[in-house]
Amino acid sequence: MKRGAECKNQIEKLVISASTWNFQNKAYLLLAEERFCERNFDEAETLYDAAILSSKTHKFVNEEALANELAGRFYLETGRKNRSVHYFMQAFEKYNEWGAVAKAALLSKYFE
Repeated sequence: MKRGAECKNQIEKLVISASTWNFQNKAYLLLAEERFCERNFDEAETLYDAAILSSKTHKFVNEEALANELAGRFYLETGRKNRSVHYFMQAFEKYNEWGAVAKAALLSKYFE
């Protein structure tokens, strides 16, 4: 847990000091995962969507795929399978767009 907090702090510092453009989506995704672990589901939802939007806005296709995949897992694990399908499908599309066809194929089991 300590190492995770240290990494999160480093990313947050990079958002401020280096480049919001490059690091904001990563900070949102780390916070979303942290809130999920803390069972703060409302905030986690908001942060997953923020990570996805930031990744999309800055054209980080691979990170948009990852954020969608993790959001899909979040919804699945919180008992909202129907909602998770949307995120898994988005992750599938983005992984394919990025060229990670094998990774995309692994996700198809969530929406077939």
